Amino acid sequence: MTQLLNSPLEIGIRIVALLTALYPARADLTRIVLLDHAVLHSGDFSGVRSLHPEIPGRVGELGVKRELVHQAILLMGARGLIIRDLDISGISYGASDDARPFLDAIDAPYLSRLRERCNWAATEFGPLDDESIRARLDVVFGRWAEEFEHLNEDEHRG
Repeated sequence: MTQLLNSPLEIGIRIVALLTALYPARADLTRIVLLDHAVLHSGDFSGVRSLHPEIPGRVGELGVKRELVHQAILLMGARGLIIRDLDISGISYGASDDARPFLDAIDAPYLSRLRERCNWAATEFGPLDDESIRARLDVVFGRWAEEFEHLNEDEHRG
């Protein structure tokens, strides 16, 4: 059976939705990874309820996400849904003209919730620079680390 969760296809659809919400702005790979994390865990950032479960240690997702996001961008770029720009500041990505019609053609409750969170993230984090986004993430990561430590203490007692 093909893995769909965290596959390049699933992540690719998330990135297309995120870049569509950011349109006409572009984002580099690092910014996409950070914003995708905020989309998935929006409840941790005083946004709408998180799209993915609030499991302890979710901060660890960022460590493995960069390569998966890059693969997803390549997949969706090959399908004409993401465009790549290259300038002196580096490579950035944006939604193509086909991205919004592609998303509009998919009738799925998950995608509706995803797009709501992408719009929230674009409004909440889009205008911020990368350092400001990291500062917001660091506050949440600190809370996650405390939650994880409490779980470990409970395991050792029980």
